Amino acid sequence: MDGEAAAEFAEMGLAVSIPTEDTDIEAMEIMASNRDSMKAFLAVATQWRIAAGLANMIWIGLDYNAVDVVLRRMSFSDAVFSDLQVMEASALAILNGGGA
Repeated sequence: MDGEAAAEFAEMGLAVSIPTEDTDIEAMEIMASNRDSMKAFLAVATQWRIAAGLANMIWIGLDYNAVDVVLRRMSFSDAVFSDLQVMEASALAILNGGGA
C-alpha cells in the first residue's frame, strides 16, 4: 500500500497494518459458495484422460465415469458437476499450452 492510500485510511479513522514478512505465498481464499466445487475438483485430480505422444501429452478431459463415482461417494450436488465442467474447460486451455 502506498502512502496516499494509508493517509486515506487514516482520515477515515482506520488503522491498517501491512505484514512485513514475505507475503508472496501461493494461497487464496475460496468463497464459501465455491467450496464444494473446489473440493470436488481436487478430489478428481487423478481422473484426467490424456493422450501421450513422443513429443508431448495432450490433455483430453476428465473421465466422467470416474468423476461420477467420486461425486456420488462424496455426496456432491448436480450443480457441482456443472462447475467442474467449467473448471475443466479452463484447465484444458492451460494444460494444453493455450493459457487462461
